[in-house]
Amino acid sequence: MASQTPRKTFKEVFPDTLPASATPPVHNTIVENHIAPFYALGWRFSERELECHFDAQSEWDQTMSPMSDSQTAWANPRWRPYAKELPHYHRPMLHFMRNGDALYQITINFPPHMKTFKQSEQTIIQAAIEVLRLSDDQASELRWYRNGS
Repeated sequence: MASQTPRKTFKEVFPDTLPASATPPVHNTIVENHIAPFYALGWRFSERELECHFDAQSEWDQTMSPMSDSQTAWANPRWRPYAKELPHYHRPMLHFMRNGDALYQITINFPPHMKTFKQSEQTIIQAAIEVLRLSDDQASELRWYRNGS
């Protein structure tokens, strides 16, 4: 009798975070008998870290958020100069998470967002680094975050 390979758990297939270079599967597709969750590519900050990158919350425009972790997202007006260079790109958003951290999201694993992001990936990443005023070390912390992680 042939032995069966044990089924991988959801967290084994979809870890909490992935390196920026490891693009997650498209949201809602089936991977190893699991439905691919929502992932967002960005930088995660504690409230204290966030205060180092922005002068005040008044720098942000409140918008509706697609993330279930938060009711609102915030878009920084500093992004406006880059919007002309990237007319088809959905602007980055700052999402406040349940644990008090914030995620500066530059794309998500939905097909239209990923397609637009891939067309100008390095330009978008560099613009976000400039908007956030990140050091090289901080910039290297770009990761994919699974919703709810």
